Amino acid sequence: MSEKTTPPPELSREDLWAMILELREVIAQQSQRIQSLEDQIAKNSSNSGKPPSSDGLKKKPSSQRQKGKRKAGRQKGHQGHTLEMVMHPDHNVSHALTTCPHCQTDVSAVSVERVEKRQVFDLPEVRLEVTEHQGEVKTCPCCGEKAKSSFPEGVNHAVPYGTRIK
Repeated sequence: MSEKTTPPPELSREDLWAMILELREVIAQQSQRIQSLEDQIAKNSSNSGKPPSSDGLKKKPSSQRQKGKRKAGRQKGHQGHTLEMVMHPDHNVSHALTTCPHCQTDVSAVSVERVEKRQVFDLPEVRLEVTEHQGEVKTCPCCGEKAKSSFPEGVNHAVPYGTRIK
């Protein structure tokens, strides 16, 4: 700015007050604009709806976690845990030995010395359960009109989704 800091002596007192009020308004507008620009700069993917790719190449802050006294991994003397076999599994699959894997001799008639067991724990396959509702249709002997039985609530169409899928 090339304006002088001291007002020229020919300005009246009212003119000076008008200039001061005008400058105050300009300062308030500039402060508001500066604040909005600072807010834009401070936004990133963790504090706004911006995608992580817009964060740029800023280095992530290092962990504030203090290093512990113990080494990573299993601690000495800790009793381990593993899956235990169950007494009554849901399914039993037998694997018969009919041929020796070493010499290819038929061993199907040889008696079994022992059985080695292994159990696999897994979740069952998720599948849709379909329930068919059958409503009776009859002709009334009195009025001759066709009458239908009513279906439960939610069974409004031929093939609707159930309440658990909705």
